[in-house]
Amino acid sequence: HPRASAQVPPGEAWMTLETEHLRVTYPEPLLELARRAGQRGEVAWAHLAESFVDPPKGKVDLLLTDHTDISNGFARIFPSNRIVIFAPPPVDGFGLPHMDEWLELVITHELAHVFHEDYAEGLSALFRGVFGRAPLEWPFFPGSATPGWVVEGLATFYESEFTQAGRVRGSFHEMVVRTAFLEDRFESIDQTSGDSPLWPGGQRYYAYGSLFMQYLMDTYGRDAMGGFAREVAGQWVPYRLNSAAEGAFGISFSEAWEVWRGGLEDRYENLVDSLQALAPLTVGEALTDQGYYAWSPRVSPDGTTLAFARADGRSDPQIRGIDLSSYGDEKLTRTNNLSQFSWTPQGGILFSQLNHEDSYRVWGDLFLLEPDGNEARLTSELRLDHPHVTPDGQRAIAVQEGEGTNRLVVVDLSHGTLEVLTDFREQELWAYPRWSPNGRWIAVSRWTPGAFYDVVVLDVGGNVVWEVSRDRSIDNAPSWSADGRFLLWSSDQSGIPNLYAVPMDPESGEPGRRRQITNVLGGAAFPSVDPDGAWIYFSAYHADGWRIERIPFQPHHWFEPFPLHPDFEASRPGVGPIDRLDNRASGTAGSYDPLPTLRPTFWAPIYREGDQAGEVEVLQPSYGLFTKGEDLVGRHVFSLTGVFSRGIG
Repeated sequence: HPRASAQVPPGEAWMTLETEHLRVTYPEPLLELARRAGQRGEVAWAHLAESFVDPPKGKVDLLLTDHTDISNGFARIFPSNRIVIFAPPPVDGFGLPHMDEWLELVITHELAHVFHEDYAEGLSALFRGVFGRAPLEWPFFPGSATPGWVVEGLATFYESEFTQAGRVRGSFHEMVVRTAFLEDRFESIDQTSGDSPLWPGGQRYYAYGSLFMQYLMDTYGRDAMGGFAREVAGQWVPYRLNSAAEGAFGISFSEAWEVWRGGLEDRYENLVDSLQALAPLTVGEALTDQGYYAWSPRVSPDGTTLAFARADGRSDPQIRGIDLSSYGDEKLTRTNNLSQFSWTPQGGILFSQLNHEDSYRVWGDLFLLEPDGNEARLTSELRLDHPHVTPDGQRAIAVQEGEGTNRLVVVDLSHGTLEVLTDFREQELWAYPRWSPNGRWIAVSRWTPGAFYDVVVLDVGGNVVWEVSRDRSIDNAPSWSADGRFLLWSSDQSGIPNLYAVPMDPESGEPGRRRQITNVLGGAAFPSVDPDGAWIYFSAYHADGWRIERIPFQPHHWFEPFPLHPDFEASRPGVGPIDRLDNRASGTAGSYDPLPTLRPTFWAPIYREGDQAGEVEVLQPSYGLFTKGEDLVGRHVFSLTGVFSRGIG
């Protein structure tokens, strides 16, 4: 199955925990994580079986791995139904972090893929009954042959439908579609169905697909999606997507897309009018003219250079610098991913990036770019990200991954040694820690179960002393003004990511009254104030992605925050208690057995033309059978071919 693949370390001490419908395979230290995964999978199974289509036959294998510091998951339907979940939870940006819990969200999403793509009836059931699970989309797995926005949009819809958070309920997908519409870049259904390196790249399937699916479900009822999957599976003439939609929804996708578009036009015109009535729209001064990713702008201590993380979709990720006198920009260093970084007092840049530690493991560590351009690795295999240097330049606070969660640590920059600031806890995640200019306080984004992603203030011992926010919106990337008297961050509390601030008492760390800084139609994130206190630099979202912009630092122009979006209220209708997340799957765990996933699941006929030497036929055409198999963790792979051919006597 070509959509995704990843090789886990086959030599791990793999164990397996069986539940009613799942086999959860995991490294031995992750037993508690596996019990959580098994229970979340059973809940998602029950929801999908009741509301979508009949479940797949047999057990689904769920592989839980912690070999890479990437938040991801994927599903495969060949050679058998398999789900792979990367344990590190997401904490960056506005998309995936809107979750009640990572395992609940990602397992629901990937299991929806399995239900959708495995479903067969009619011709597909006939072919599967004869040949097994052959590695072809149609006619064996017709659900896989639908466009990416159908496949991913459906799963993203269900991740939100069957949890209390998810990307449909968050702000990121809405921001992508809204901004594209307002900047005349809204895509047709044909454009969304194709692959393109243009922004939003592969995310278009998720953003457009999930919101279109939500529109369809709200308009035609929740049962219609199961009807659509059955229509596709039952087609004897394939790829007739509009025909399947008409059978399930009573309208073709092409027609429904245009109706959806018309509704968005009315909605967004009214939104612009309402926002302008509340406060003047913010228009930043653009410092970059390309989209895609331009994140985390920060001015050097001497005020001469603005550094930012850059990925343009065409070349390697970089940390780039803008000369604030000439406004020319240049590459400061290449990075392996979109890095988090911090200036040192001496004018160097401490940054994190992913590295291949061996043939299988990809972990994050810290590197230092000296002012003279030399680069050195400071840590090894410590799984660190989000560094921020102390005011004296001797240490840095960072986020350390591990055990399916993370914690805050302080790194000695001379020796690379760690001081643990908080414990690994499944109910607490950290992101974007920032020292105050006087070194007494740490502002940081903290996730807790129930989709609470808030800014809090810690003392140097790691104790929470103040909660700056407390709601179900995403409040991320706090940043101090140079004098320590203001704390700024980005929040989607109104439904649109904007910049906010509170005055801070430098002695007690106590936050004052919250104020809103920007009123944008797209989005604003990653604020940073220059050393002179003249400008706020930030990442501004447009239809082609993120750009770097700036606005004057003028606290007297800030205004009363817009009302909290109803979806982010802790007590909104539909949000129940989160004690469901305390549940675990029972059962006895045993050593991993490769045989259940190694056995062949299909056979295919083979035909080979005969061979000739000149005009003489020396071998007649041959006929035979082919099959292959691979076990779940990649320890064993085999293929078998048997052919019959009769030579020429």
